[in-house]
Amino acid sequence: MGAPAFDRARVTLRPLSEQDVDHILGWVNDRDVVGNLASFSGKPFTRKDELGYVRAMQASKVDRVYTVLAAGNGRYLGQVGIHQIFWRSRVGRLSAIIGNKSEWGKGYGSAAIASLLDVAFGAEQLHKVWLMVFSTNQRSLRTYSRLGFQVEGTLREEYFHEEAWRDMVRMSMLASEWPTAAGR
Repeated sequence: MGAPAFDRARVTLRPLSEQDVDHILGWVNDRDVVGNLASFSGKPFTRKDELGYVRAMQASKVDRVYTVLAAGNGRYLGQVGIHQIFWRSRVGRLSAIIGNKSEWGKGYGSAAIASLLDVAFGAEQLHKVWLMVFSTNQRSLRTYSRLGFQVEGTLREEYFHEEAWRDMVRMSMLASEWPTAAGR
Protein backbone atom coordinates (compact mmCIF):
# COMPACT_ATOMS: atom_id res chain seq x y z
CA MET A 1 0.00 0.00 0.00
CA GLY A 2 1.35 3.45 -0.91
CA ALA A 3 -0.24 5.43 1.92
CA PRO A 4 2.92 5.88 4.02
CA ALA A 5 4.56 7.78 1.15
CA PHE A 6 2.18 10.72 1.58
CA ASP A 7 4.18 13.45 3.29
CA ARG A 8 2.04 14.29 6.29
CA ALA A 9 4.77 16.66 7.49
CA ARG A 10 3.69 19.13 4.77
CA VAL A 11 0.47 19.95 6.64
CA THR A 12 -0.81 20.57 10.13
CA LEU A 13 -4.36 19.85 11.21
CA ARG A 14 -6.03 21.84 13.96
CA PRO A 15 -9.66 21.87 15.10
CA LEU A 16 -11.97 24.12 13.10
CA SER A 17 -12.42 27.54 14.71
CA GLU A 18 -14.33 30.76 14.14
CA GLN A 19 -11.13 32.37 12.85
CA ASP A 20 -11.49 30.13 9.76
CA VAL A 21 -14.77 31.69 8.59
CA ASP A 22 -13.21 34.37 6.41
CA HIS A 23 -10.87 31.83 4.81
CA ILE A 24 -13.81 29.52 4.09
CA LEU A 25 -15.70 32.40 2.50
CA GLY A 26 -12.77 32.75 0.09
CA TRP A 27 -13.69 29.46 -1.60
CA VAL A 28 -17.13 28.27 -0.51
CA ASN A 29 -18.93 30.21 -3.25
CA ASP A 30 -16.34 29.56 -5.97
CA ARG A 31 -17.84 27.13 -8.47
CA ASP A 32 -14.38 25.99 -9.61
CA VAL A 33 -13.65 24.86 -6.05
CA VAL A 34 -17.00 23.41 -5.00
CA GLY A 35 -18.37 22.32 -8.36
CA ASN A 36 -17.61 18.66 -7.63
CA LEU A 37 -19.24 18.71 -4.21
CA ALA A 38 -22.92 17.83 -4.06
CA SER A 39 -23.35 19.43 -0.65
CA PHE A 40 -22.42 22.86 -2.00
CA SER A 41 -24.97 23.15 -4.77
CA GLY A 42 -27.62 25.78 -4.27
CA LYS A 43 -27.68 29.31 -2.90
CA PRO A 44 -24.50 31.22 -2.03
CA PHE A 45 -23.26 31.01 1.56
CA THR A 46 -23.01 34.14 3.70
CA ARG A 47 -20.66 34.89 6.59
CA LYS A 48 -23.56 34.24 8.94
CA ASP A 49 -24.13 30.82 7.27
CA GLU A 50 -20.46 29.88 7.66
CA LEU A 51 -20.27 31.07 11.25
CA GLY A 52 -23.32 28.92 11.99
CA TYR A 53 -21.68 25.94 10.29
CA VAL A 54 -18.45 26.35 12.27
CA ARG A 55 -20.34 26.62 15.56
CA ALA A 56 -22.46 23.58 14.72
CA MET A 57 -19.36 21.52 13.89
CA GLN A 58 -17.64 22.63 17.11
CA ALA A 59 -20.67 21.53 19.16
CA SER A 60 -21.28 18.30 17.24
CA LYS A 61 -20.84 14.90 18.85
CA VAL A 62 -20.78 13.15 15.44
CA ASP A 63 -18.47 15.40 13.40
CA ARG A 64 -14.74 16.09 13.66
CA VAL A 65 -13.62 18.94 11.38
CA TYR A 66 -10.07 20.22 11.06
CA THR A 67 -8.45 23.15 9.34
CA VAL A 68 -5.54 22.27 7.08
CA LEU A 69 -2.50 24.53 7.35
CA ALA A 70 0.79 24.48 5.46
CA ALA A 71 3.31 23.16 7.98
CA GLY A 72 6.10 25.62 7.23
CA ASN A 73 4.26 28.90 7.58
CA GLY A 74 0.75 28.12 8.87
CA ARG A 75 -0.87 29.29 5.63
CA TYR A 76 -4.56 28.31 5.43
CA LEU A 77 -5.24 25.56 2.86
CA GLY A 78 -8.69 24.13 3.53
CA GLN A 79 -10.70 21.71 5.63
CA VAL A 80 -10.92 17.97 6.23
CA GLY A 81 -13.35 16.13 8.42
CA ILE A 82 -15.09 12.98 9.50
CA HIS A 83 -18.86 13.47 9.57
CA GLN A 84 -21.95 11.49 10.50
CA ILE A 85 -19.94 9.32 12.89
CA PHE A 86 -22.03 6.40 14.04
CA TRP A 87 -20.16 5.66 17.24
CA ARG A 88 -21.73 2.28 17.95
CA SER A 89 -20.31 0.92 14.68
CA ARG A 90 -17.33 3.33 14.66
CA VAL A 91 -18.02 4.43 11.08
CA GLY A 92 -17.80 7.96 9.62
CA ARG A 93 -17.88 9.88 6.32
CA LEU A 94 -14.75 11.67 5.10
CA SER A 95 -14.73 15.14 3.56
CA ALA A 96 -11.76 17.08 2.23
CA ILE A 97 -11.19 20.31 0.36
CA ILE A 98 -8.20 22.44 -0.51
CA GLY A 99 -9.85 25.81 -1.03
CA ASN A 100 -7.06 27.76 -2.72
CA LYS A 101 -6.84 26.71 -6.37
CA SER A 102 -3.19 27.75 -6.60
CA GLU A 103 -2.40 25.01 -4.06
CA TRP A 104 -4.03 22.21 -6.06
CA GLY A 105 -1.85 19.44 -7.41
CA LYS A 106 0.90 19.96 -4.82
CA GLY A 107 0.07 17.01 -2.58
CA TYR A 108 -1.54 19.01 0.23
CA GLY A 109 -4.89 17.25 -0.14
CA SER A 110 -3.35 13.78 0.00
CA ALA A 111 -1.20 14.75 3.00
CA ALA A 112 -4.21 16.22 4.80
CA ILE A 113 -6.36 13.14 4.13
CA ALA A 114 -3.54 10.84 5.30
CA SER A 115 -3.21 12.91 8.48
CA LEU A 116 -6.97 12.76 9.00
CA LEU A 117 -6.98 8.98 8.55
CA ASP A 118 -4.25 8.76 11.19
CA VAL A 119 -6.64 10.57 13.58
CA ALA A 120 -9.73 8.62 12.47
CA PHE A 121 -8.11 5.22 12.92
CA GLY A 122 -5.91 6.31 15.82
CA ALA A 123 -7.33 8.69 18.43
CA GLU A 124 -10.95 8.32 17.28
CA GLN A 125 -10.61 4.53 16.93
CA LEU A 126 -12.99 4.31 13.97
CA HIS A 127 -13.40 0.99 12.21
CA LYS A 128 -14.35 2.35 8.78
CA VAL A 129 -14.20 5.66 6.92
CA TRP A 130 -16.33 6.09 3.81
CA LEU A 131 -16.88 8.84 1.25
CA MET A 132 -18.94 9.72 -1.77
CA VAL A 133 -17.56 11.26 -4.96
CA PHE A 134 -19.13 12.12 -8.31
CA SER A 135 -18.33 9.38 -10.82
CA THR A 136 -17.05 12.08 -13.20
CA ASN A 137 -14.53 13.45 -10.66
CA GLN A 138 -11.54 11.44 -11.91
CA ARG A 139 -9.00 13.52 -10.01
CA SER A 140 -10.58 12.70 -6.63
CA LEU A 141 -11.15 9.07 -7.57
CA ARG A 142 -7.42 8.71 -8.38
CA THR A 143 -6.40 10.42 -5.14
CA TYR A 144 -8.63 8.27 -2.96
CA SER A 145 -7.51 5.12 -4.76
CA ARG A 146 -3.83 6.04 -4.24
CA LEU A 147 -4.56 6.47 -0.54
CA GLY A 148 -6.00 2.96 -0.44
CA PHE A 149 -9.75 3.54 -0.53
CA GLN A 150 -11.75 0.74 -2.16
CA VAL A 151 -14.81 1.23 -4.36
CA GLU A 152 -17.89 -0.20 -2.68
CA GLY A 153 -20.27 0.62 -5.50
CA THR A 154 -21.97 3.24 -7.61
CA LEU A 155 -25.20 4.91 -6.57
CA ARG A 156 -26.95 5.61 -9.83
CA GLU A 157 -28.42 9.10 -10.32
CA GLU A 158 -27.95 9.78 -6.62
CA TYR A 159 -27.79 13.61 -6.81
CA PHE A 160 -29.44 16.20 -9.01
CA HIS A 161 -26.53 18.58 -9.49
CA GLU A 162 -25.91 21.28 -12.10
CA GLU A 163 -29.14 20.49 -13.93
CA ALA A 164 -28.54 16.76 -14.32
CA TRP A 165 -28.72 13.52 -12.35
CA ARG A 166 -25.26 12.41 -11.22
CA ASP A 167 -23.92 9.00 -10.25
CA MET A 168 -21.94 8.83 -7.01
CA VAL A 169 -19.16 6.38 -6.24
CA ARG A 170 -18.99 5.19 -2.66
CA MET A 171 -15.50 4.33 -1.44
CA SER A 172 -14.24 3.21 1.95
CA MET A 173 -11.29 2.14 4.01
CA LEU A 174 -11.14 -0.11 7.05
CA ALA A 175 -8.81 0.53 9.98
CA SER A 176 -7.07 -2.75 9.20
CA GLU A 177 -6.18 -1.38 5.74
CA TRP A 178 -4.51 1.81 7.01
CA PRO A 179 -0.82 1.26 7.80
CA THR A 180 -0.58 3.42 10.90
CA ALA A 181 -3.62 1.70 12.45
CA ALA A 182 -2.34 -1.84 11.94
CA GLY A 183 -1.68 -3.72 15.13
CA ARG A 184 -3.23 -1.23 17.53
